[in-house]
Amino acid sequence: MKPTPMVFEGCFGWLHPAPGLRGVVLCGPYGHEELCAHRAWKTFAERLATAGLPTLRFDYPGSGDSAGDDSEPDRVRAWLDGVKAAVRRLREDTGVTELVLVGFRLGSLLATAAALELAEDGQGVDALVLLAPITSGRKAVRELQTLATMVLRPVCNPEPPERASWLNVIGMPLTPETALALSGLAPCDQPKLPAPRILIADRPDAKTPVKLAARWRAMGAVAEPMGISGMLEMVQQPQRAQAATAFDPVLRWIAAGPVATGATPPPDRPAGLMTTTAVERPVFFGKGPELFGIYCTPVLADPAGSRPAILFLNSGATHHVGSGRATVVQARRLAARGYCSLRIDAAGIGDSPGRPGVADNLLYHRDGIGDVRAALDWLEAQGHARVVVVGLCAGGTPALHAGLGDNRVVGQVALNPGRFELGDGTAVSELMRTVAFRSTTEYLLEALKPARLRASFRNRARVMGLTKRLAGRFVRKVLIRTGLTRHALRMFRRLSAEGRRVLLVYSSGDMTLAEFYLHLGEGGRALDGLTGIELVYLDRADHSLTVWEARDRLNVLIDRHLAALDTAATDPAASGLADWDLGLPSGERVG
Repeated sequence: MKPTPMVFEGCFGWLHPAPGLRGVVLCGPYGHEELCAHRAWKTFAERLATAGLPTLRFDYPGSGDSAGDDSEPDRVRAWLDGVKAAVRRLREDTGVTELVLVGFRLGSLLATAAALELAEDGQGVDALVLLAPITSGRKAVRELQTLATMVLRPVCNPEPPERASWLNVIGMPLTPETALALSGLAPCDQPKLPAPRILIADRPDAKTPVKLAARWRAMGAVAEPMGISGMLEMVQQPQRAQAATAFDPVLRWIAAGPVATGATPPPDRPAGLMTTTAVERPVFFGKGPELFGIYCTPVLADPAGSRPAILFLNSGATHHVGSGRATVVQARRLAARGYCSLRIDAAGIGDSPGRPGVADNLLYHRDGIGDVRAALDWLEAQGHARVVVVGLCAGGTPALHAGLGDNRVVGQVALNPGRFELGDGTAVSELMRTVAFRSTTEYLLEALKPARLRASFRNRARVMGLTKRLAGRFVRKVLIRTGLTRHALRMFRRLSAEGRRVLLVYSSGDMTLAEFYLHLGEGGRALDGLTGIELVYLDRADHSLTVWEARDRLNVLIDRHLAALDTAATDPAASGLADWDLGLPSGERVG
């Protein structure tokens, strides 16, 4: 059966229906780790449902597509209440008589604490599964602090006073109040059992599963440790969809034994979510495959009705909430200004199914333009004749291509686009090898470091791979420099000639600038004189724009871009491209 989007007590989730009376609630990782594991977590839920177990996965309050923000107070209490609400909702909607609560990383900590509270209320779960668990709030805070310091950031302007004390965990806020409350969470030390049956799965050499299992067995539970490889790799990059196979031993443990049937199908309930500024609802669009998105509309409709809709594309293989939840925050911010938006997952990314025979999470795939066209068709059917397409990194490329020959696209915002061509698609692991260093010179200097050189000579395949990549870079550079292939320049000239208005933003010093300069000259000089094309460098900003103060400056640029489009639509005298101006010279630095 098709998964059903749902909203309960401000949480957005997915119910994966199945006939069994043993249900599963999945409590996922938090923040950046959730972004990384999202696709694999979805696949795990689908496999549980295929095994006959109704499964519910959801976003914690203030995260993902759920209501609220993690800068708000009482976050830990809200997260625990969200877990308990998910358990109640699965029981109410399906009638399951057994319930398994599964937690992954920080979700393990929350699942354990929520299970103890449910047991106290007489609504305890039948089994608890902890995956690569974080066993105390103190450890969770330490890990979040470490993660925040591991990510290299530019030297930034100071944050506004209201954010000065927050910890930026790759775009997600951890306030002092939340850190203090989280530090006090220690459910694994409680003298009560969270469930009668418990599985603790972690890497094979981990000691925590053995210790916890022994402790809970002494208290009367059927508890066992399990060694599994590959789970931690799942939360390190948002592209490891195939890593879902690491969950297979856990799935077998959950599904073991006879499972009675008779669960009720999910009721037909609206899945809309209202925030203070926006009304959001999940939508499906397109064919072969049917894709997923979230349609965000203002609480108060635009009286003029002239504002374009905003179409947000995936940033790389990150699902539709965006890095550091930036897309959700941006959509709701723009809704407060009267703009409707649709944030989508292309095929094979996030919550959209993949294409048959095509690997998940391929970037720069030519079929992605078909997904963008399908989203434009859906928006047009809702009455949006004018659309601005926004994309970050690998999403910037289809955002630019979307305007070619399609008059519904009146504007584009491309943020740190990494390439300008679309083809057969590139796996993220391969892409990182080709853009991780800003130039061939730097690439060679890194590759020729003694340690790397010794490792390469011990591995013939590695030497051949390096040679192949360098040769490919050289041939590509020759083709572009000699004019035999100038896709990027032709694309921008066509966008300009067709009247598109493009805001091209690069973080200063970004790793994608080498590709940009290769195609369009140092500083993007080939764009000079092209009307409707604005190039801006955003100083002191990281690639994924997870620095909040840099986002504030980006918001100003986006608002000016949209305001100019509004003016052109309502004032014919201002619609000439010759007058197009953001108030910044092309190539201006902001910050």
